[in-house]
Amino acid sequence: VIRKHYRIKLTGTDLPCPLRCFAELRTRFKSNPRLLSNLTDSGYSEPTPIQRQAIPALTGRRDLLAVAPTGSGKTLAFLVPIVAGIRALRSGYIAQQKAGKSGKQYEYPEGVKAVVLSPTHELASQQLRTLKLILPGTGLRCCLLSKSTAAGSDFSKVDILLANPLRLSNLVEGKKVSLSQTRYLILDEADKLFELGFMEQIDGVIAACTHKDIARALFSATLPEKVEELARSVLQLPLRITVGARNTASTSVTQSLKFVGRENGKLSALRQLLTSGIKPPVLVFVASKERAKALDKELKFDGVRVDCIAADHSEAARAAAVEGFRSGRTWVLIATDLIGRGMDFIGVNTVINYDFPNSTIDYIHRVGRTGRAGQTGEAITFFTEDDSGQLRRIANLVKESGGEVPDWMLHLKKAEKDAYKPRLPSGVTAADSISTLPKMDRIRQKRKQQIIDQSKAKKQRLIDQSQGISPAQPSKGAGKSPQGEQSKGRDRPSQAKPNPPKDVKALKQKQAGTAGQAKAHGNGKAGKAEGKPSQGVMKKGKK
Repeated sequence: VIRKHYRIKLTGTDLPCPLRCFAELRTRFKSNPRLLSNLTDSGYSEPTPIQRQAIPALTGRRDLLAVAPTGSGKTLAFLVPIVAGIRALRSGYIAQQKAGKSGKQYEYPEGVKAVVLSPTHELASQQLRTLKLILPGTGLRCCLLSKSTAAGSDFSKVDILLANPLRLSNLVEGKKVSLSQTRYLILDEADKLFELGFMEQIDGVIAACTHKDIARALFSATLPEKVEELARSVLQLPLRITVGARNTASTSVTQSLKFVGRENGKLSALRQLLTSGIKPPVLVFVASKERAKALDKELKFDGVRVDCIAADHSEAARAAAVEGFRSGRTWVLIATDLIGRGMDFIGVNTVINYDFPNSTIDYIHRVGRTGRAGQTGEAITFFTEDDSGQLRRIANLVKESGGEVPDWMLHLKKAEKDAYKPRLPSGVTAADSISTLPKMDRIRQKRKQQIIDQSKAKKQRLIDQSQGISPAQPSKGAGKSPQGEQSKGRDRPSQAKPNPPKDVKALKQKQAGTAGQAKAHGNGKAGKAEGKPSQGVMKKGKK
């Protein structure tokens, strides 16, 4: 009855009964009472559908393949049984040690007891925040694997480890982390892990988890058939949990499609939305990190409280961007599909797909950043004439979720390939295409920058001359000139180097009074200055 009411589909053998309420953690599974009180204090009153079925499955140490919509509470669905299971394990060791009837010291084994793998550091950081809500009073220790913690942490004292597959695999190969005592292995956003090519690293981590009672679980909001085949190769006789319809967008989000003409219409449409009273916080998705930075620059020029998060930013910079968005200092956050995957930004009111999503899977995950945990949200997707090949699939998802879609969109020709990348106008790169400046203005800006660069180079040459540095040997960082190549091998003059003048204009006046001195590089001799201005032609034999 519970499964039918919450649209939970469960397949496998020896199916566990779903959880009716969190109180059953104590009455049914004998979990630590502090875990239950932590859940209550953190505002978790009732389990979500995925939590109702996944918690009993993992508590019973069953391998699990779980698919549930975005924002449905998947993180807590695997963290609660992990904390309950490890705490029960610890309590059992402590009880037997206190009894001491056998006369043997029964010590709690050292080593990581649970590993959670995620595709991005941001998602792992989010898991850590959730984990810290339910850990107080349990005596368990957790660690987020990063550059700093990888270098100096004692992982033998860590119970729960949150990590990226590549970084953890390197530590396992270097024998800096032992997974022989690991009882739980979780792959969050499993389809993205496989899509990014982490299979080899995941295999290495699985091979290092040698404990016979280990439970493995894969969680995701979407699971294509090819990815599911790979997932089943990792699991042993798994239970399969599906909540709601497979690969569909959230019905709690009002979705719409907005035609913007061509590429240059996107920025105008976004500015119009931001000035028309759209509700912040707003999450904007673009196709690449270059476009994220370009759009960030444009909106900052407009005075918008905006920030962007890109894969090539440092972990500290990315964490600062996320924290600014969470705290409300930033109203608009620009991200790519990889960075935004699985992130739980509480209170996001609007998602804008600035660049059309590459696939229906990406669309579902983008839209799922709003309307989470029972809240409502809005998702607006820009499309251009070049997006018609993929428009039909997205239009069908919008209609299935209750959105209004014109009939002509549903009868468009299907795209031949599922993968799709937004095309840009000819001769326009992804980085500079986000701009409303006319072409001539962009040319003037480029020319102005060239003049500035030439002026800086000229000033540097004058300073080099005042120091007695030959043009053949420019200061560090300066580019090589044809003149420098021709005079290669000349020695610097042996006289002491004078301090460079502070004023370049004073240097020019000084040189004007001693014309010809700058020509003497190798012998240190200066010719006499001519009394008359030069006519541009030097007579033969004169210096």
